[in-house]
This record gives sequence, structure tokens and C-alpha cells, in this order.
Amino acid sequence: MKQQSYSRQVIGGDFELRSLSLGLVNKLLDYTHGISGTWTASGRSALTLVLKELKNRGVNTVHVPAFLCNSILTPLTQLGLDYKFYPVDLDLKTYPDPSPGSAIIAIHYFGWLDESIFQLRSESGDRFHLIEDVTHALLSDWSTDSGVSRSVFLTPRKLGPVPLGGWCSVDVELEAPHRKIDSLAWQSLMARLARSLYLEQDQLPIDSNFENFYLSSFKAVEEFLDQHPTYASVPRIALEIIAGLDWSEISKRRRANWRCLHELLSDHVDTLLPILPNNVVPFGYVVRLQNRDAIRKHMAANRIFCAAHWPLPNQVQSKRFSEADLLSKTCLTLPIDQRYGVNDMVRIAETLKSEL
Repeated sequence: MKQQSYSRQVIGGDFELRSLSLGLVNKLLDYTHGISGTWTASGRSALTLVLKELKNRGVNTVHVPAFLCNSILTPLTQLGLDYKFYPVDLDLKTYPDPSPGSAIIAIHYFGWLDESIFQLRSESGDRFHLIEDVTHALLSDWSTDSGVSRSVFLTPRKLGPVPLGGWCSVDVELEAPHRKIDSLAWQSLMARLARSLYLEQDQLPIDSNFENFYLSSFKAVEEFLDQHPTYASVPRIALEIIAGLDWSEISKRRRANWRCLHELLSDHVDTLLPILPNNVVPFGYVVRLQNRDAIRKHMAANRIFCAAHWPLPNQVQSKRFSEADLLSKTCLTLPIDQRYGVNDMVRIAETLKSEL
């Protein structure tokens, strides 16, 4: 298949913002299944608040899955906590073996709810502490009985045009946001609105200078969070953006796009999670490819930007955790988010199949 030119048309990448629809911050409790907690600047700062509380209760060791994003380790390092890895197999089943008095961080990968975590829920409390990362599963049904002893953290930044934001099920009173992060939030919002206007003119030539402008605006926020990984206070405008998004419609679009890609690709690729349960809103359509990096490069050349989840941290020993290492080297997450429809899914599938 000859590489096509789509002009400005793009799939994937940072979320643009078509309009500024603000919601009521006091309704954010609806998005956390009625669980009270604290909204923060990022997912890692939300995790920091959870870990601080557990450290104050005597926890010194945290067990983490070998297949994870490196940003999860940052709060552990910042707080001086020991951490140990546990195995994850090729079906994303996890095998934690917590020591008494320790904590476990468990991840609901790509929106699917890890059944092994259900067992941990029934055992957590007295012997060990359970921390659930529901970032990918924010829109899935991760609720449970109120009697379950666990902590939860997340960020909605991966699922919509949210410049800043994280949440954890720990009630903490935070100081007012620093002027720098407040300014960055507005800068990111303006860049997202500008990106939307730019992409609407999809038949015009690509303007590299403009694309670099909005990418640098997004990058400025990430650099602040990288440099201040435990900074917690979040500007109110970011929370109003989260509250103003139509998460119900977002969920429907994601499920529909996943099913569309599955029909187009399931006979051609190794789908990592091939069954979509009713209680799951998928993060992406995840495939395993032996020549993943070459295909990812080909997709990008066609302005389809796919994430590779995740480059493993250097601390993970590839020989000891060979299946997690294989996931890291072969998984490609195809975008299925709410910005797109059937024609976009067809374009993704055709571009991918041309390189198989």
C-alpha cells in the first residue's frame, strides 16, 4: 500500500479542545463512584498522597507489577520507600506475593479489570495494603463494596483534553495552586483550542511551526510535572474541565470504536484483550506485534500516532520478568478515543495491515 498524504488530518496525540464547557466541581464525586478523596495536579501526585499516608502508618515496602509506567516509581523513590517487582504474564494476569505490613500497587490495564485484584480486595486490610491504579479503567466499573479496604488513585488526563488532574481516595487539605502551574493550565487549554481550529482546516498544508507551538505548550506542563512529581495542588479550571466533559458519551464512543477495530483487525493481528465485557470502557485497542517499532514508525509517517505501553524501567530485570519484557517490546496501543469514528478506524486498520 502506497503511503498516503492526509494533509493536516491526524489520529492520536494530545487531545485538542473544541469548546470550553465547564462543569460544577462539586459534582466530581459522581466520577469517583461516590468515594471522597482529593483532586491533585497529576496521577503521580495522587499516588504520592496515598503513599505518604501508608508510610505514616508504618509501610516501608511496596510491591509493584513488572509491567508498568516508570512514573509510578517516582513517588516511591521520592518518599524513600523500598519496592519489589512481581510477575505479569502475557495475558496481563498478575502474581503478587505481598509481605506482611507491605503495600501492593495493582494496575487495571487498558480498562480491563484484573480479576486477581478481586482476590486481593478480599484479603487486604490487616495483612497488607492494596492500592489500585484505575487510570486506564477510569470509565470502567471499578467500584466495590464499601467494606473493602483499599486505596485508589487515577488521572483523567489520558482520556480527554484535561491539562492537569489526578485523584486519590485519601482526604487531604492542599494549599492553593502555585501561580506557575495555574499559568501552565491556561497555556495548555489555549493550545488545545488552537489545535482544534488548526485541525478543522484539514485540507490545508501542514504548518510545522504551528504544530511545534502547540506541542511545546503541552510539553511545558509535562516538564513541570517531571520536575515536581509530588506537587499536588491543582488549578480550579482543570477541575471544571473534567466536570464539564460528557464522560458517558466518551465511554460510548470508545466502546464503539474498539468494536469497529476488532471487526477489522482481529483476523490479522494478535489482540491482547480480545473480549470486551459490558463493564469495561477500553483505553485503546492493544495489539502485539513482533515488528512493533517499525510498524509504529510507519503509522506515525501516516499521521497516526500510537502509544507503546510501556518501555520498562531499568530496574526491571528482563530475564527474570521475561513476559513483562515481551509485552513491553511488542504491545502497540491503537487510538480509539472519542474524537474519531468509523472512517478513522478504517484508516487505522488499513494503514496497519499494509505493513503486516
